[in-house]
Amino acid sequence: MAADMKKLRAQIDKIDAQILALYEERMDVVRAIGEYKIENDLPVYDAAREDEKLDKVFADVKNRQYADGAAQLFITLMQASRELQEEMGGVSYDDEDFDDFNWDGEPVTVDL
Repeated sequence: MAADMKKLRAQIDKIDAQILALYEERMDVVRAIGEYKIENDLPVYDAAREDEKLDKVFADVKNRQYADGAAQLFITLMQASRELQEEMGGVSYDDEDFDDFNWDGEPVTVDL
């Protein structure tokens, strides 16, 4: 039994390494998009794009039991992307003072 667990955990570690590599690749593209937005004076947050992305996640997830988790994953990815682009544009917030979006993807209004 312990050997099976060790084998399964090794599979998870391999998958996690792939996820990390893809995350870094994604953030490289996010940085390029951020540069474009800065050059063209575009806002970081694009509600329509994020809604479209989440709709696609729900449509594409093969195992419906994973739909909510997949949506949370992409919400987290989009939040990290926004934060990187905000930093690129010189916007900086303390974590305790600012939360970009709640888990429903709705903007959170905070007076700074």
